[in-house]
Amino acid sequence: MPLEELKNEDSPAGSPASPLVESVNGRLETSNRRETDVWCSIVVLHGLFESSIETLTEASTGIVWIRDFFLPHSPQSRILTYDYDGRALLRPGTGIVDPLLSLATTFLGELVAERAWARALNRPIVFLCHGFGGLLLKRALALSHSRLAKSTERLRSIYVSTYAILFVGTPHQGIPKSALRFAHDPKLAGLSQFMISLLVGSEMLNEVADQFMPIMKQYRIFNFWEELESEIGDTTTYVVDRDSAAPHWADAEQCGIRATHLEMLKFRTAGASAYTVIREAIARYIASAPTTIETRWLNEQKYLDAEHRRQAEEILKPQYEFGSTNNRDGEHKLEFYLVSHCSSNLFTGRKQQAQELKENFGRVLCSPNQGSRGEHKIVVIHGLGGSGKTQFCLRYAEENRAK
Repeated sequence: MPLEELKNEDSPAGSPASPLVESVNGRLETSNRRETDVWCSIVVLHGLFESSIETLTEASTGIVWIRDFFLPHSPQSRILTYDYDGRALLRPGTGIVDPLLSLATTFLGELVAERAWARALNRPIVFLCHGFGGLLLKRALALSHSRLAKSTERLRSIYVSTYAILFVGTPHQGIPKSALRFAHDPKLAGLSQFMISLLVGSEMLNEVADQFMPIMKQYRIFNFWEELESEIGDTTTYVVDRDSAAPHWADAEQCGIRATHLEMLKFRTAGASAYTVIREAIARYIASAPTTIETRWLNEQKYLDAEHRRQAEEILKPQYEFGSTNNRDGEHKLEFYLVSHCSSNLFTGRKQQAQELKENFGRVLCSPNQGSRGEHKIVVIHGLGGSGKTQFCLRYAEENRAK
């Protein structure tokens, strides 16, 4: 995206004067302020069908509410918008899991670089996510949480610094089949495989949920759902229904927005009911974030110090153990364990598959009568890239090390 400068005179007639704002590669940021004056960053992630600015712009007036209504009353905020090519995911043949992981990795790297350059890695973050942007954020936070190595711990700063998330029309539990027509381009043959992966109950959504669930209690969460159906051809449907957009999560706030999916973050006036709810929530989060995040960073440093000591001990101790013992049945058991790294603490589920694998392998023992080679058993684990094959095998090896 070319560089574009948005000044006060760019605001539509009748809207409040706003501070100088410029858009750099799709990112809005207030100018002429010292970084030390900023308390909190607000990061906007759009959905699949519009860019960030389009998501926030009321078409008939050209009002960008976060610039024209909110920012004048929150000068301590820095607002960043992040754009990605959502339309590419709507083309037929697009993969199911890899695009999300790739997008999350790129987003995480660019956001960390932006904050590091501003010397603001510890600054609190409030995320505002529309539609698929919420899934992208959940995947990025899980990825950030897993970065414990000394060389990549900077990426973990997003997990630590995030204070609150506003999910607006995010399909946490998927979209209905009727919503597939919303993204279908009649000029293209077939449906997007990625959109199919967003259907209710899909494996991709289950993976994202499994990865986000262990860390979500760390954040303040506000879920919003659409109250008006969208027109798709000669029919109407909810792109993301209430059950999917606002699951029954403990401690999460909820509110409906009387708008269609694409209109949820477009406000003509500062008196719009949905805007007043969002404005109050963001202001409340900004006010309470600094103290909480400061304490969290103090605890994080202690945790990382302990983790680095553990990693150093792992490097110094022998990389494998082997020996001969007799089990209770008198059979000779060869013990040998060499695994290059540990499974992620985010990995959950797959209990049924783990039990099937254990039954297929049976008792992995080698008796003297079998010779030194024993009986080899092979099980093939297959699946799409990023679906958890490596983590599944690592977890199985760890849980069955003594067997």
